[in-house]
Amino acid sequence: MQNGDGYAGYKWLSEEYDVAPVQPFRVRSVIGSARSSAASNGFTVETYPAHYQPDATLSAQLTFALKYEGVELDFLNRLFDVTGPEPIVKWALEEPTGAYARRCGFLYEWLTDTILDGVGDAGGNYVDLLDSSQYLTAMVSDKVRRWRINNNLPGTRAFCPMVDFGEHGPADSAPLRAEIDNMVDQFGLETIERAVNWLTIKESKASFAIESEGKEEDRIRRLARAMSTHCGKIESALTEEGMLMIQRAIMGDKMVGAKLGIRRSPVFVGHTNSIFEPVIDYLAPHHQMVADMMEGLRAFEQRTRGKSPLLRAAALSFGFVYIHPLGDGNGRLSRFLINDILRRDGFLPAPVILPVSAVISESAMRRAAYDAALEHLSRPLMATMNSVCKFGATVQHEDGVESNLHVADWNRGLSTWRYADLTFQSEYLVDVIRHSIQHGLKDEAIYLLRYDTARDSLKEIIEGRDEDYATIIRSLVTNMKVSGKLRKTYPSVFSDEDLTKRVERAVFKAFELLPNDDDDDEEVVPRLDVVAR
Repeated sequence: MQNGDGYAGYKWLSEEYDVAPVQPFRVRSVIGSARSSAASNGFTVETYPAHYQPDATLSAQLTFALKYEGVELDFLNRLFDVTGPEPIVKWALEEPTGAYARRCGFLYEWLTDTILDGVGDAGGNYVDLLDSSQYLTAMVSDKVRRWRINNNLPGTRAFCPMVDFGEHGPADSAPLRAEIDNMVDQFGLETIERAVNWLTIKESKASFAIESEGKEEDRIRRLARAMSTHCGKIESALTEEGMLMIQRAIMGDKMVGAKLGIRRSPVFVGHTNSIFEPVIDYLAPHHQMVADMMEGLRAFEQRTRGKSPLLRAAALSFGFVYIHPLGDGNGRLSRFLINDILRRDGFLPAPVILPVSAVISESAMRRAAYDAALEHLSRPLMATMNSVCKFGATVQHEDGVESNLHVADWNRGLSTWRYADLTFQSEYLVDVIRHSIQHGLKDEAIYLLRYDTARDSLKEIIEGRDEDYATIIRSLVTNMKVSGKLRKTYPSVFSDEDLTKRVERAVFKAFELLPNDDDDDEEVVPRLDVVAR
């Protein structure tokens, strides 16, 4: 094997042992003339001066990688398949108290589910496997006497997603929680509850829109009711019983029975290309892997309790959607989990529901960002898996689902499914959560206060029902003038120009759409921060 010049750490190991990473290394180390760092799109190139160059050995390069580049479980698992146990045993015997030798010895046994023969119990002080200032880790570590390691990995061997805090540290939830409390103080709990009621319906509509499904009112209201009824209230949304309860609440009683509960058939997300051939955008793990992976996801939820609620919600949501454990409803349940975890962790006070799906789908740019977050894992995975996937004869699986997808080697993607790096996805979702608080919830509360002011003003001018006031207000705020439809609907009001002006002024003033001097002759200019439904 001939290694390329100038690399160190994981990149060196990849070339030396001919092990291509599936998930691109977030950090790539280069030996150059001076120390520098360059970051772009979630990836970083670190350049080190020559004296940092580690020896051209497995142990030296792994030490460098763990010290400077973090823990890449997916790649390490693939690397150990190639190296076998001998070099790890040799390293452990040479450095029985070495912190990095012990970490690698533990990781080899943990990842491969084997014991290194001939290696006795290590010496030295206990060391944490992961740096808790860098990673989302278990709240309480497992002491591993054999290696004198504090195993603070957040999950299990079957499923252990990783989240790296990066240079900014863990997402601080306190300022955002303070904003929610300030909104309650500013607008009052009644207004916040009304805002939540509307946003829950809006969230449900957006959730179906994300999946390009129809706008059937029953389905939308079922999801809204499930959000308000079950969020943070059932024992666990991640047990088979909990998932089934929420799935039934979301999907309704009329759904095809074969799709209820844990799937027992292959599933993929895809599209049809220009010549009408199916294209797999994401292949979920084999259904026989699902039970163990879901157990790992539940362990992740339990082991990370007390850590950042924002990162926990993000990792659990994306982890769930990548496992894709259900026959149907995975996307909706994954977004349900965001509010569910935030409620359980005490970040969201009842009855607040954040309009996460609404934020994701509010613009083409935000929807594209969501797709990019999903593709951060799915694209490199499918680059590896496409060659072993084909469509052929249709087979009926044990849950009654028929599929013509055939996968020759499921194990090729197993390591990536198990050890997904969800750093990029978590950063994305934390931004969505922040936006849903600072804009979604706040804008709706502001809208309601302005609406109440406009309605009360209209009651002083014209007689009508609440639904009449609502129609007039929505039309004026949306169109910034009296539309022809509004004139036809309420001719007794809008055939009188003086009365029309009074109605316009009442609504525009309430929504702060009038100029500061309230001069009737001034042009009415809409403010950009007004929320119109």
